[in-house]
Amino acid sequence: MSVLSRPAILLASAAVAAGLLVAPAAAYAADTTTELSAAQMKAAVEAVAAATDTASAQGWTSDLDLSLTLGGTTATGWQTVVTDREHGLLTASFAVQGQPTASVFLDEGAGGYESISDDSRSKAALKMIGRPAATFTFTADPSLTLEDDAPTPLELVSPAAAEGAGSGTKTLHDDGSADYTFRDSSIGTVTLHTDASSVLTSASTEFKEDEATLSQQLDYTYGPQTVTLPEAGVTVDAKTFTKGLAYLDMSGMVRNAAVSGAADTRRAAKGGKVKVATLRKLTRRDASETNQAAGGVDVVKVKNITSGVRVYATNPWTKKSVAYTVTASGKKVLVKKA
Repeated sequence: MSVLSRPAILLASAAVAAGLLVAPAAAYAADTTTELSAAQMKAAVEAVAAATDTASAQGWTSDLDLSLTLGGTTATGWQTVVTDREHGLLTASFAVQGQPTASVFLDEGAGGYESISDDSRSKAALKMIGRPAATFTFTADPSLTLEDDAPTPLELVSPAAAEGAGSGTKTLHDDGSADYTFRDSSIGTVTLHTDASSVLTSASTEFKEDEATLSQQLDYTYGPQTVTLPEAGVTVDAKTFTKGLAYLDMSGMVRNAAVSGAADTRRAAKGGKVKVATLRKLTRRDASETNQAAGGVDVVKVKNITSGVRVYATNPWTKKSVAYTVTASGKKVLVKKA
């Protein structure tokens, strides 16, 4: 599963929250409410999923409003997902109150796009790599498909519902529409609103714990949709961007690897004579861990020198270098900037 697809979209639903926004239900002349067992609810939800999948064959849009109330303070947020199934495209945009909008795009058979944060660190990295106008990263993934890597309308409400909801109630209205209500352990009370054809038209959830209340409301439309992908001029390869971010910290990374290697070597010696082989092994390990912590970018390198190692890096864009030597001297380990 692509890291730019379902997890990125569902993150907005799970982590942010737009007014206590569940609108009052419309009044119907004759409502009939019945209790459904877990097996009956599972069958009902499966029918909703099937009908909704048919309705969304060409495409669909969902609009989500969220709110999180805690200690008398309410934070709000929103999310919009537009899916063009005919052309294998999807975009999701979301924001939390007071924060800029973030977006992701999926292009079936090509890969995923993700908006770049508008912060000083990102700007510095983009400037350094010569792409100051970029606003999206692109991760190539020819295996990406909407079927496997994008959510369905029902999964946006409750991933568990697609796998089988627990027991609950069905309220049938006189126009043939219905409400299905059940509990989801991760998001609380879920209500699915369907039309007379069992197509999901809207949904609401509410989760309460101690003084916190998380609510969300989703509304759906179905039919052909239009998704416009970011242009090449504002897109940078995700690996290149990650590499640029890592090299912003090049000096600190090299120093950290050298100092950590020296410290680990001293501990391993336990007050005795320092072994050069141990120094080289531990410093290489610490350099590798330093690189992993920076997104797996191979910034810090290590090579053997007399009595120890040279820990170094060269920025591929600025051509600036930084280096330290870590050497054994009897019972001591010496670290010097080269």
